[in-house]
Amino acid sequence: MKKFLSVVLVLVLALSLVACGSEGSGNNGGNATSDLRVCYVVSALGDNSFADSCDTGLKEAQRDFGITYDCQQVGEDGVINGVREAAQNGYDIVVSGYSSDIRALLDAESKDYPDTIFFLYDNTDTSYVPNDNVLAVVFGANESDFVTGAIAALQSKTKVTGWVGGQENTGLYDFLVGWVEGVKYADPNASTAYSWVAGSSPWSDPAKAKELTKSLYNNYKADIMHGVAGQSGDGVIEAVLELREAGDDTVWDIGVDSDQYAVFMANDKEDKASVILTSSLKKVAQPVYDLVKTIINGGTPVLGTQLYGIAEGAAGAADNDFFRANANADALAIADKITEDVLAGKLTVTSAYGKTLDELNAIFEAATINFSAVTA
Repeated sequence: MKKFLSVVLVLVLALSLVACGSEGSGNNGGNATSDLRVCYVVSALGDNSFADSCDTGLKEAQRDFGITYDCQQVGEDGVINGVREAAQNGYDIVVSGYSSDIRALLDAESKDYPDTIFFLYDNTDTSYVPNDNVLAVVFGANESDFVTGAIAALQSKTKVTGWVGGQENTGLYDFLVGWVEGVKYADPNASTAYSWVAGSSPWSDPAKAKELTKSLYNNYKADIMHGVAGQSGDGVIEAVLELREAGDDTVWDIGVDSDQYAVFMANDKEDKASVILTSSLKKVAQPVYDLVKTIINGGTPVLGTQLYGIAEGAAGAADNDFFRANANADALAIADKITEDVLAGKLTVTSAYGKTLDELNAIFEAATINFSAVTA
């Protein structure tokens, strides 16, 4: 096995890692009843959606199966070395988000750790053929946003929905194409106005996302908003909250990745929770939990690039008491209908994967009122 880091570097890195478990968010210390050891390497928790959802799934696996679970928050520049160190430390499963850098690392080095499974969530390349001990999950974000886009269209009073993305890429286009087509599916007279945070901090600039959201409201009369922008998405929620406080109680936010209403309620942020009608779910917890469960039960996990969408129980809209109390009857009914039709093979949702930019632009131009050609 190659020796990638000097002893000194390994010790320095180990000391620099911030363990989630010390804050009660993953590490079960000496309480494990299973020999399976899992390490989640993440730049940081606290996004109230994607990263936190994965942590939640692994906590559930820890509770249900008695695994040893360690979560390491390593900062934006520490993930590569964090994944490598976790493998060197003999973890059975090492979990991290997909990125081109992580992919390059595993293409070169994962074979050096044949007893470790590397789980990558949010893969954005459906043609990716990883090494044999890698599971790279593509989430059906198009299906989730199709469902929530349809809900938004039927809930909207103005028949204009608002969508704010972090940065242009295929993964975000998959959200957007699902959203705009879901809007049109539910109401051909409804449209979408959209913007990108972009810039140097597309995923961590809530101030800009807040400004964009208010612009969509003021300039295009968008009243149901959806942010797909990491921590920048907090700005979308803040804008909706301020618009409601100013007197427009028809404005709503639709959350992303996790059930953000439930997340905010659990963290005593009832003000933010109160504006989230439902959420577009990319259930990161589902495939990572399924992987652990399969191994614990003695099965052979299916690795490689795998799609998790509605059929796999990892996509759709959050269904909770708040949603049922505040959505109108048509919006409530459409989610179940779409899910049933997808499962029955009666409805296939368009995906950005495999589409050319010209094809995507044709879809966006037909479905939006502030069309600007995508270029990524």
